[in-house]
Amino acid sequence: MRISPLDIRQQQFTVRMFRGFDTQEVDAFLDDVAEDYEAVLRENALLKEQIAVFEERARGLGEREKALQDTLIATQRLGDEMKAAARREAELYAREAELRGEKLLEEARSEEAKLRGEVQGLRRTRRQLIEELRATLESYYRLMAAEFGDDAGDAGAKG
Repeated sequence: MRISPLDIRQQQFTVRMFRGFDTQEVDAFLDDVAEDYEAVLRENALLKEQIAVFEERARGLGEREKALQDTLIATQRLGDEMKAAARREAELYAREAELRGEKLLEEARSEEAKLRGEVQGLRRTRRQLIEELRATLESYYRLMAAEFGDDAGDAGAKG
C-alpha cells in the first residue's frame, strides 16, 4: 500500500489527556514529511521519463547498428560476386586467346591485367568501406559512451 502526500497531511493521531504529543509539532512534522515525499515522487517520475528516453535512444542505436551490419554484409557479398564475375570473364578471355593463337594471346594478357587492376581497385574500395564503417561504429560507440557513461563502456567490453 502506497502512502500519498495527502495521506500524510490528513493523518490524525489519538491525543491522550496527560501524555500526548504537541499537535502543532506533529502537524508540522507531517507537513515536512509530505513535502519531502512529494519531491521524491516528482523526482522518481522524472527519472522514469528519462529512462524511457534513454531506452528509446538505445533502440534507435541498435537499429542503426543492425543496418550498418546489413550494409557491410551486402557490400562483402557484392565484392565477392564481382570478384567471381571478374574471374569468369578472365577465364573466358583466356579461352578465346588460346583459340585465336599467339597474336591474340597478347590482347588477352592485356585484358587480364586490366581486370586484375579492377579487382585490386575493388579490394581497395572494400577496405575503405570497411574502415569507414569501423570509424562510424566507433563514433557511435563513443556517442553511446558519452551518453551512458561507464555503463556503455562495460556493455561494449562484454559484447
